[in-house]
Amino acid sequence: MNALAKELTKKITETNRFCEKHKERMISVGGRDFCKTCALKSVEQAQIDHHQAVNKMVREKHFAGAMLPDRHRESGFKNYIVQNQGQKNAKAQCQSFAKDFNAGVKRNLIMVGRTGTGKTHLSCAIARNVLDQRSYVRYVTSEDMANEIANAWTKTDDSEASAVWRFTDYDLLIIDEYGLHDQHESRLQLVHKVLYSRYDAKKPTVLISNLSLHSTENSQGLKNNLGDRLWSRFQHDGLTLVECNWADSRIGGNHG
Repeated sequence: MNALAKELTKKITETNRFCEKHKERMISVGGRDFCKTCALKSVEQAQIDHHQAVNKMVREKHFAGAMLPDRHRESGFKNYIVQNQGQKNAKAQCQSFAKDFNAGVKRNLIMVGRTGTGKTHLSCAIARNVLDQRSYVRYVTSEDMANEIANAWTKTDDSEASAVWRFTDYDLLIIDEYGLHDQHESRLQLVHKVLYSRYDAKKPTVLISNLSLHSTENSQGLKNNLGDRLWSRFQHDGLTLVECNWADSRIGGNHG
């Protein structure tokens, strides 16, 4: 026992007071009276509070790293409004994807459909479920990802290869707005580099697009835009295809 402990022991004495809660004799330390059980429980509660505070801070940083849009930080499956069979099916497919991902079954997911049908909401619901299990997720638009990779050379400590690897390294990558502002040939090649790299690394990807799945008289379809090689790779380890063909629900204020 060191000198400090001996000195403290000398100052601990029993009192004639009893703790009303625990019915035990209290002790006096440095002129203050304590119930040993109360003191122990206070220390235990302080440890619990500290542990919870640390866990909360870690969780907040973990979720912040996913960079979900502010509008969809609280978007989940419970607050996704279902008003038709298509929405019901889309929700079920995305829930199944998230559940399987957390169980170790990793496949790709493609979500296509017109704007305002809740695609981003559902993708963020997937992200939040996966993040809860401590997997690393990143949400990014196709345009922003291409710009980040293209501009990597302007930084002394970065490169195109490093930027591609950063997007490859996430357990799940969610690429939104594919086909919207990324169709310049050089930008599209950078997006495709990430998709090829994730395929090689066996990392699943969620790809969201307003393009229709197949080409039409007025527009190129997603399959043709990706090309045969990428489309084949998307299906190799399994593919969930979610088609959102209902009306724009932003007008009603329901989904983003």
